[in-house]
Amino acid sequence: MKLFSRVTTAILVGLAGMGSASAVQAQEETVAPALARCHIDGVREWAQCATLSVPLDYDDPSGGSIELFVAVIPALSGNPSPDPLFVFAGGPGQAAAEYGVLVDAAFSPIHSGRDIVLMDQRGTGRSTPLACDASDVLDRDDLMAAIAKCHAGLGIDASHFTMEAVVRDAEAVRAFLGAGKLNLWGGSWGTRTAALYLKRYPGHVRSVIVDGVLPPDVPLLTSSAKSAERAKRLLSDACRASDACSRTYGDLDVQVASLMQKADAGELQFTGPDPVSGKPMDLPIDFQSAVEGVRSVLYSAPGTVVLPYAIDAANKGDLKPFVAGMAAGNAMSESMYLGATLSILCGEEVPRVTAVDAEAAGQGSFARDSYYRFWSQACGNWTAKRPAPDAFEAMAGDVPLLALSGELDPVTPPAMAEHLVAGFPNGRAITVRGNGHISSYAGCMPGLIAEFIDTLDAAALDTSCLDHMERPSIVTGLNGGTQ
Repeated sequence: MKLFSRVTTAILVGLAGMGSASAVQAQEETVAPALARCHIDGVREWAQCATLSVPLDYDDPSGGSIELFVAVIPALSGNPSPDPLFVFAGGPGQAAAEYGVLVDAAFSPIHSGRDIVLMDQRGTGRSTPLACDASDVLDRDDLMAAIAKCHAGLGIDASHFTMEAVVRDAEAVRAFLGAGKLNLWGGSWGTRTAALYLKRYPGHVRSVIVDGVLPPDVPLLTSSAKSAERAKRLLSDACRASDACSRTYGDLDVQVASLMQKADAGELQFTGPDPVSGKPMDLPIDFQSAVEGVRSVLYSAPGTVVLPYAIDAANKGDLKPFVAGMAAGNAMSESMYLGATLSILCGEEVPRVTAVDAEAAGQGSFARDSYYRFWSQACGNWTAKRPAPDAFEAMAGDVPLLALSGELDPVTPPAMAEHLVAGFPNGRAITVRGNGHISSYAGCMPGLIAEFIDTLDAAALDTSCLDHMERPSIVTGLNGGTQ
């Protein structure tokens, strides 16, 4: 058997960004077809929620409809600005109305004077979710069979759960709310959604904030290996610069290469209690699992401080710390709706890359082409629709744009934000030192975002309040020693 409960969820968290898997608990107080008071987990104040009916297929509105859930967190001010902040969740496959924790951590300064709009994109949350439960499936073949079984049992055509449909849903929500213009925030894959909304409805966009940027003209499945390798080498450099770390672990690049070689040869076998459930486990860790065990931990800067310890222990025969790190990725990815993820990736990303492209792009990276291999196999059991050709064009425009990156990000490094901003004369890229994937909640960034939305002047932002940010110290032992 192979460790696919861990690897699948670790792969998913790779695109996920920050989110919460907690359920939205609506407490409707009216039967009128309008916004009704509700509660969003993680947000202290009451929200206003509604369920809209939108076409399953916008090209054939008579062919049935789906439910679309939207939550509005009203501004605290009695005289709010007319242009709300519209949040596009990551993944693909996360539900924005399950982003209560992010709203509280990153958007509190905005919330004081503007409404915040959370739309569960179709296929997630309470918007006709495409939820495929494969969390207990351990074998690769069994996992692919579970995906095929899920697809067959959906009872709805999954090919209509596209990015194009998501942005048309967002436009329907904007019209429903009567907002003339929106301030867009997109995180991780949500940066792609924000970019497509801007392309389709530029007249309805006042400003754009993208965090963990994946430009539409950059294929994820060829860029991911190099991005992961870059993040791993930054960690290796940090360890090499520390006497305590280098003395304890040696060369981390060599350590990772050794671990991948063992995994590829089938030499990694974990036997012991599951770090989450405590139930007995007897599972081999193959190459794909080992890659994601490293890559998924690199998303979080605090997580990286224990990664050298876990890799060193794994190479010495103790896999428990390594598997515990993978379990953390497992917990984070509970916010993903696998069917929605597949509907988009299988149409948007897998077809734009060949196996030859992916193999070439993976040269020199510890991850090789493992990311492509997984998703291309999974997509063999899923129906998806290709996007319009212009969906992959480089973005450009004069809308005020702020692009945020974490210096250590293993999937959307700062160069991607700089690439996107090149097409926006009123844009600015900001990199947060010592941070991983998603930076909107880091240090003083919430205040900077709020200032940008108020002034629309990215160039004037004083980012000196971020100068103290740096990677946390690397742990060199369970006794609490650090670099």
